[in-house]
Amino acid sequence: MKKFILLFIAIFLFIEVANGESITLIASWYSIESLKKEGTYKYSKGVMANGEEFDDNNLTCATRLFPLGVYLRITSLETNRQVIVKVTDRISKRLGKTRIDLSKRAFMQIANCKQGIVQVKVDKL
Repeated sequence: MKKFILLFIAIFLFIEVANGESITLIASWYSIESLKKEGTYKYSKGVMANGEEFDDNNLTCATRLFPLGVYLRITSLETNRQVIVKVTDRISKRLGKTRIDLSKRAFMQIANCKQGIVQVKVDKL
């Protein structure tokens, strides 16, 4: 039953996104330094899911809710500041339904990195 409910929620999110509506997620940020600290850099060597090398200064994101290569407008619900990012990577399955991971530069466009996470509105462009 639990798997059915999770599947229903995932389908609902994909339908909502496909219809061009906004979704609300929690945004976090990542960098080469943070990947090294958490130990995942040794597996990926900084290569993202799209095959390109990760760069802290690019306006990119990791998510499971949108296809690779799609552009998204991310709006902080706290500051109303916006940034446009390209989906280049995948976030962990555990966080895949609720979170979007922004490159450090992208996160800095909408919030202070010391916050760590912020609630955002995500629009597919």
